[in-house]
Amino acid sequence: MSHTVFGTLRKAPYIKEGLGQDGQSTMFIVELSEMVKDRKTQEKTYTNYSATIFAKSFAQIDYYRTSLAEGNYIVVTGEKLKVDTREHNGKQYITLQMEGARLAGADYIDNNKEQAQGGFQPQQQQQQYQAPPQQQQQGGFNNQS
Repeated sequence: MSHTVFGTLRKAPYIKEGLGQDGQSTMFIVELSEMVKDRKTQEKTYTNYSATIFAKSFAQIDYYRTSLAEGNYIVVTGEKLKVDTREHNGKQYITLQMEGARLAGADYIDNNKEQAQGGFQPQQQQQQYQAPPQQQQQGGFNNQS
């Protein structure tokens, strides 16, 4: 089962360089959240998602740096979800960590090229991943079997 989360990045990703046995990989951690509002009670609930994406080639790293900028609309697909529960100031926070995460559009990068080709086009992706208007503006989540 794959899981797809989409939305606008409200903050820049955490980036760590020099990973892997050869020190050539870069790690990007992005966070997205989904807000659902109960129409009867007006109560809002939030679901937070975290995805870790690794890049090794120059083209991949350049593409991710461009695509994962604050304010960009992204689509991330993961193989599994892992629940991470934390408590802060007496309040419980739950984050669903996406394992095996991939950024939509990244499959088009040719690892042998010196530069990534273009950037992520939100208008095209929004046509492919339609969500109810309430969720599309706040981020979204889609389970696929």
